[in-house]
Amino acid sequence: MQRFNFQFVFSSIGVTLMIEAVFMLLSALVGEYYHEPSVNYLYMSAIITFCSGVALYGAGRIKKKNNRITKREAFFIVTFVWISLVLFGCLPYTLGGAITSFTNAFFESMSGFTAVGSTTLSNIEAFPKSLLFWRSLTHWIGGIGILIFVMSFISVFGGTAVQLYSAEVTGISEQQFKPRISDITRSMSVTYLFLTLSGFLLLWAGPMDAFDAACHSFSAISTGGFSTKQAGIAHFNSAYVEYVLIVLMFLGATNFTLIFQLLRHFSPRIAKDEEFRWYASLIGIFTFVTIVYMYIKGYDDGSFEDTFRTALFQVVSSISTTAFTTVDFLEWGEFYWFLFLAMVLFCGCEGSTSGGMKISRLILLTKNARLSFKRFVHSQALYMVKINGQVVSNTVIEKALSFIFLYFAIIGVSSIALSLTGMSFNESFGTAISTLGNNGIGLGRFGPSGNFIHATTAAKYILCFLMLVGRLEIFTVLSLIVPSFWKK
Repeated sequence: MQRFNFQFVFSSIGVTLMIEAVFMLLSALVGEYYHEPSVNYLYMSAIITFCSGVALYGAGRIKKKNNRITKREAFFIVTFVWISLVLFGCLPYTLGGAITSFTNAFFESMSGFTAVGSTTLSNIEAFPKSLLFWRSLTHWIGGIGILIFVMSFISVFGGTAVQLYSAEVTGISEQQFKPRISDITRSMSVTYLFLTLSGFLLLWAGPMDAFDAACHSFSAISTGGFSTKQAGIAHFNSAYVEYVLIVLMFLGATNFTLIFQLLRHFSPRIAKDEEFRWYASLIGIFTFVTIVYMYIKGYDDGSFEDTFRTALFQVVSSISTTAFTTVDFLEWGEFYWFLFLAMVLFCGCEGSTSGGMKISRLILLTKNARLSFKRFVHSQALYMVKINGQVVSNTVIEKALSFIFLYFAIIGVSSIALSLTGMSFNESFGTAISTLGNNGIGLGRFGPSGNFIHATTAAKYILCFLMLVGRLEIFTVLSLIVPSFWKK
């Protein structure tokens, strides 16, 4: 077994930090435009981050570089790239005292990069615009995965992308992409950029100014949820804005490779894709159920269009894990709470910015359960699980089932841990599910009208851990603490 490749680890983290510093400078330009004093701290943050990145990259190039890595290095790189991004991402908040508590700054940064959308800010509009821009930009950086951008041109630095892609994208269909990693990452990046720019122009054409349009475009396409307004999307009171955001959130939770094929080659594959059809169908079903429930309980907004838009916006926001809201759905009663948690569990498609267990695993679980009944009756027959006409191997099925077991186990353990910090049952259980699913809205005090400023320090760090584990889909992070993973 080859020795652990620390050189590649250092250089990969170094490259990522240098890219992060460039994004900090973009936020500084916003501060310059609005003549904000906080711009100086963004410059300082960018310099510290870039110099640290150069130092790490240099440390990885001292000797002749070995580009070969195993899953050990890949999992280590992916996990510590995200932790490094979060730690250095705190600098713009803490250097100038915009967020005085390191815990709150770390929570805000982790929530940003993992596209969760939870916040500790109680007066968002009093925050400097340059830092609000940075806050939304962290969503955009983390939404597609900063490593996707790195992998798009990692060969320039003499690296290899296969193992990194395997660690960053851990869905059930990852094996299909390995022979053409560079094509996949580039197509995802191009699609991400195109959708972001399109969203910005559409929002800017409405009641939003350029600043709000940019920030909300970042948040929507990354399925993050940070807003520049304390009241969130309800502040704009615009049907146009809500419909544009519905489209952006929907696309953000759709497989980007399918969108790329549709835009570039006019390929009909997206309409034939089984996961996409389930995804669209579930949105339709949950929206219908929500509308009926709203009318039965008297929560409708008067006209059918208003009720339809409110229900559709909330459903798409939940199932895409964006966490935008136009209403406080906690007032709709416990039945909708159940619907909300169900949507947050499985969420969007593979190859998207959505969190959760992914609909592909729901399809796999459903088909495998159905075939289990057939195998029970016809024990000698050979039944195979197929998705999009392709047979799913037993190895992939076992991995998916293990993932789902671990997912619910983590929810159970973290719910108990959060309850020990003073949260009620609803708060601890709901927050554990939503945070692990990268949706920033919980239940109780942590619902649409609340925030996490009053959560204890212990609770915030537990939630930060859930954000990271949920964003990297469990195996990448938890593998690092399994002793057998490090044995030769």
